[in-house]
Amino acid sequence: MKRFFLTVLLISVFVSVSLLSFAAEGRLGNIKAEIPVSASVGKYAEILVGNTAVNLTLMGAAGEVAQDDDNIFTVESNCLIDLSFKADALTNGRDFIAVDYELFKEGNPESLLNYRTERENGDDFVIRNVQDYLDGVVRYNIAVAATLGNISDQSAGEYSSTIYLTVAAAD
Repeated sequence: MKRFFLTVLLISVFVSVSLLSFAAEGRLGNIKAEIPVSASVGKYAEILVGNTAVNLTLMGAAGEVAQDDDNIFTVESNCLIDLSFKADALTNGRDFIAVDYELFKEGNPESLLNYRTERENGDDFVIRNVQDYLDGVVRYNIAVAATLGNISDQSAGEYSSTIYLTVAAAD
């Protein structure tokens, strides 16, 4: 008798599970389901300087000015960004040459930045909300002018400096 009840119980469980699986499928015909899809994109930007390099040639005369007005870099971002500009002093390790920098956004004759280094490295200067992703790829130009002091204020030879550009998501 136990065997009989056990067999009936097992058959009942099997039939119940089978019926539930058919019920989950529904009737034959169009059965629809929707699966949501989502994505999260992080804030990202890129600065491209290519082979841009500031090249200045000075003869050595007192008060002489050398300019390089064609120093292009591009920025592309997918969010509103701030641009930070910093420059080291132009030096040979002992003497210094004063340098003025101006930053322009292509298509805008107004300077975004006026920056000067003389005997010390400059501080970071941040231009807030300079560019949004809707702007696409934006070209910027740095105009550079180096001015000598008196003839004996700086020795003849090679001088060097570095410009540092940083982009960050705006607050």
